[in-house]
Amino acid sequence: MVTLLVLVLGLLQGVMSILLFTYRKSLALFYWFFLPTFLLAWVGYLYYEGVYIPRTCTGECNIRVDLVIIYPYLLFVTICTIAYYVVSRRAAGAKPPEEPSGNDHP
Repeated sequence: MVTLLVLVLGLLQGVMSILLFTYRKSLALFYWFFLPTFLLAWVGYLYYEGVYIPRTCTGECNIRVDLVIIYPYLLFVTICTIAYYVVSRRAAGAKPPEEPSGNDHP
């Protein structure tokens, strides 16, 4: 049941990440969605590798779920976080073009 919940949450996060790339780019969205998702994914993985696997796997763990599900998910989350940060920084640094005023001529 927990595995299903984690998979559903991962899929929802993936869909949200893709949909948010179509939304207006802002650093606030990066700090409120992408960065926490990135940190939760990596902290969860470190917990999985550092605490869960050593306690539950006694050497008979033939199927490594991390190779099939977790590594691609971490790669996806990392790439989305970096890409959104770069795009939102560019959008924040880009100034809108100034409108010409009528006082330009002497």
